Amino acid sequence: LARLAGVAGALLWQVVRELRQSQFRPADYELSVGLPAAEDAACVPPLTLALPDGGSLRVQGKIDRVDTFESGGATYLRVVDYKTGSKEFRLSDVVEGINVQMLLYLFALWENGGARYGAVTPAGVLYLPAKLPVVQIGRGADDDAAERARTEALRMNGLLLDDPAIVRAMEPDGAGLFIPVKLNGKGEFSAGAAVASLRELGLLKQRMETLLRGMAQTLRAGDIAAVPAAEKQALACDWCDYRAVCG
Repeated sequence: LARLAGVAGALLWQVVRELRQSQFRPADYELSVGLPAAEDAACVPPLTLALPDGGSLRVQGKIDRVDTFESGGATYLRVVDYKTGSKEFRLSDVVEGINVQMLLYLFALWENGGARYGAVTPAGVLYLPAKLPVVQIGRGADDDAAERARTEALRMNGLLLDDPAIVRAMEPDGAGLFIPVKLNGKGEFSAGAAVASLRELGLLKQRMETLLRGMAQTLRAGDIAAVPAAEKQALACDWCDYRAVCG
């Protein structure tokens, strides 16, 4: 219990520090994409795709947090997800249809969030880890090292819009203390920055829609073979609702 309390306190303080210096503000928590849990619950329409055979596919779920920033008549949205495990965003996974949940939520808001947020421009997706490193607490320099280790462990990872102005709205000094992007002295992105242009995000959206249509058509054709994707020794089977009855 003491360890959980320590993690919760560190996570809360990290969120406070990040929001204090950011121009992005939380607009929604536990936002439903699709059908709301209650008539008065916040909700945006699901991402709906037509299938070649005349059927349709709806992507629905719940977003942990939606942050907004308004500039130039546009509302920039970022989707934030809290993860207790070691979740890391990798574009190579997304292209293959793995760990696409966050981007699908962002694309649903991009396409259907106008009534709630106005003219939506996607600003990115961010995973906020809720797992601390094991460090020895000492005195003086040791305490500083422990604090740096915590800050590093709680830095968000994900994918952001490649607009320096939007990045500075998230972190004014562009130091990459809270987000997975750094800006150099010239205001340019440092090597390895996790960014994508609006065009690239649009191409990712098309890729996701193609993958989703393929999945839906396969299921509608009756193909339910158990061939899960493996990721770091953890099988998708671990989270499958049908694990108990699968051969």
